[in-house]
Amino acid sequence: MSLRILVLSASVGAGHLRAAEAVELAARQMLPDATVKNIDVLDMTNRLFRHLYGQFYIDLVNKAPHLLGYFYDLLDEPPSPKRRRDRL
Repeated sequence: MSLRILVLSASVGAGHLRAAEAVELAARQMLPDATVKNIDVLDMTNRLFRHLYGQFYIDLVNKAPHLLGYFYDLLDEPPSPKRRRDRL
C-alpha cells in the first residue's frame, strides 16, 4: 500500500490556493510513489455558504485586518490543558 497524502485548502484567497498547490507539488516531487490529492473544502459546501464565507473573509482582510490577525495569533498557540477551548 502506497502513502496517501491529502492537502486541504479553502479558496478564499489566491494565497491559500497557491500554498496548497505548492504543498501538493512538493509532496509529488519528494514522494513520487505517493498518491497526492488536493481538495478545496469549500467545494464540499453549497453555493450560498461558499459565497458568504468567501465574502466574509475578504471583508475581514480588507476592512479589519487587525481582527483577523488577532484570531490567527490566538489560534497559533501551542495547546495547553489550562485553556478550555483546547479541549474542543
